[in-house]
Amino acid sequence: MFLSMTGFASRTESFKVGKDDKISLSIDLKSINTRFFECSCKLPNILSSLEIKVIHRLKSKLLRGRVFLNVRILDTEGGFTKITPSTKLLDEYLKAINSIKKQFNLTGKLTVSDILNLPNIFSSQNIEIDKKTKDAFLKTIDKLADDLIKDRSIEGAELKKDLEKRFTVCSKKITEIKKRFKIFVKEHKEEIKKILASYQKDADEESKLKLDELYSILNKIDVHEEIIRFESHLKNAKNILKDQKIEKGKRLDFTLQELLRESNTILAKCSDFDISTLAVDIKVELEKIREQAQNIV
Repeated sequence: MFLSMTGFASRTESFKVGKDDKISLSIDLKSINTRFFECSCKLPNILSSLEIKVIHRLKSKLLRGRVFLNVRILDTEGGFTKITPSTKLLDEYLKAINSIKKQFNLTGKLTVSDILNLPNIFSSQNIEIDKKTKDAFLKTIDKLADDLIKDRSIEGAELKKDLEKRFTVCSKKITEIKKRFKIFVKEHKEEIKKILASYQKDADEESKLKLDELYSILNKIDVHEEIIRFESHLKNAKNILKDQKIEKGKRLDFTLQELLRESNTILAKCSDFDISTLAVDIKVELEKIREQAQNIV
């Protein structure tokens, strides 16, 4: 499977919380390209204990990319916070009030409204969701990750077509370079033969310098090894595209570095205009491939 690192998926699910309560969640998951796996989770308080498990599940499925998970509560049937009176604190309040009344000879009755205005008279505690609900939520995360992978594969298929097209262009260009290099070498060899014939008859200093110059040029412009290595790396890149393994981005990026290195060497060594032009064309295609490869899982 050929996957892009860019994708989006969303789901709306309802879960039981406790015996009688329900909660509806809107869950969004998106990813963009980055070198490694990074995850940002926004979970409601009731699910915050699952954050580490969620990240581990997403990493095992999505492998690479900057991932953003956003979970929002749409509506609830029942409450998720348990309110209880602080009876011990209330007892202390009442003792203190009776002590004040007795000490200063005060009269009056304490009403419910007075009690409600006392600070910290109530305590709140979030309801703990059970294991069944947690497992149901984690399964939903798995399904959402699968949806995201499907979305990634759609863009990945388009990326693959584009890369195959550009690698084909590179293959044609290196074939032209190979042909042109043979002609280029042949032309220089013919020139050397002529100088050699002249040199044998009349070994003047000018002919000797010209001969040395041509030998030096032939040694410097020999890009046969670079062409062979380029073709080998190009074959490897095409095999990576065909490989059924999911993770291709890093392997492809390394191969592209090697291809660019060989094309730069060809460009630097060979002074022939046609070969230089073809090498520049290859570099342009490789840079475009490299940009696209940054978004491959």
